[in-house]
Amino acid sequence: MTIRRVTILAVVAAVLLASCATKPPVAPEPEPVIVEPAPEVPTTPQIAREDIEALHGRVLALRKEAFELGLKDSMDKEYAVAEERYLAGKKALDADDRPIAKTELGAAEPLFADLVSKGVVMVAESRQTDANAARSRAMAAYADIQSPKALSTADAAMAMADVAFAAGDSKAAIEAYIIAITAYDAVEKRSTATSVKKTIDDLAYAPMDAGNYEIAGQKLARVDELLAQDARGAQDAAEEALLRYRLVLAKGWELTAGSNKDSAEKAKTEAETIKAQVAVQTEYAEAKAAYDEAVAAYSSGDHELAAALFNEAEFMLNAAYESAAEKRSAALAAMEAAQLKSGESASIAEQADETLAGTAGKDEE
Repeated sequence: MTIRRVTILAVVAAVLLASCATKPPVAPEPEPVIVEPAPEVPTTPQIAREDIEALHGRVLALRKEAFELGLKDSMDKEYAVAEERYLAGKKALDADDRPIAKTELGAAEPLFADLVSKGVVMVAESRQTDANAARSRAMAAYADIQSPKALSTADAAMAMADVAFAAGDSKAAIEAYIIAITAYDAVEKRSTATSVKKTIDDLAYAPMDAGNYEIAGQKLARVDELLAQDARGAQDAAEEALLRYRLVLAKGWELTAGSNKDSAEKAKTEAETIKAQVAVQTEYAEAKAAYDEAVAAYSSGDHELAAALFNEAEFMLNAAYESAAEKRSAALAAMEAAQLKSGESASIAEQADETLAGTAGKDEE
């Protein structure tokens, strides 16, 4: 039994050896290829167009405010920096380059905001100074005497502006100071118009331009009615009242100058008829110089000055006439006496004139 098992095992071993001699060796299985995943590429988050538009709107509002405050001139360097960023952002926005637009407009927004924050205080201070100067001009026009009610109204507007400024509300203060400035200007013009009216009344010039005089009075009355609620309207009314009163006064001076000119010309003719230019050379020359000066003023349109100068020239020409008349009368009396003695037949008046002409130089000395 044992021999038989050995034999069988030997046969199996032989078969196995024969089998191994005829089959090729089994190739090892290949190693699996591991494919690494591609790295993720970061993506830029999408910027909504409406967000950029909203940002642009805020910057534009701040830019407009800075411009209206005059900061482009008063804070030119700071304005230029903010403006450069804004323009770059606007250009990018127009090209739909949203990242650049967001960056540039985002930088411009705080720049303009800071500009306005600082500038609004500076402008408020400037307007306060302007309002005080406007009040001083009104006082120089005697507003406390000529327009006390209107002055009180303007002072109330100024007080409101000061309160807003002291409370730190510079924007409200600026608006209030502008109202006060306008009100004080209306008060100044109203006061000046009142003074011109008094001059017209004193000189009785109102009938010389009755239409303008009446309208001026109506406008003057409107100033006090409008001032508390509509400073600009009151200012317009005061300006027109002043303009029309000045037209009335100018017409009065023009007519007066013309009348005085006629009187001076008449006096000049009378003086020359009596030969004052010969009999009283120096006195006549001075009067003629005054007359020529009056003519020059009249020709230039300065009728107020011309009226006064013609009046003065008339007085001086009349005086020259009187002096010449006295000399002529004295010479005439002397000639009459001489004629009675000598029996000469020459005209006494002609001889008197000749005598005056011959002796004028010595008399003037």
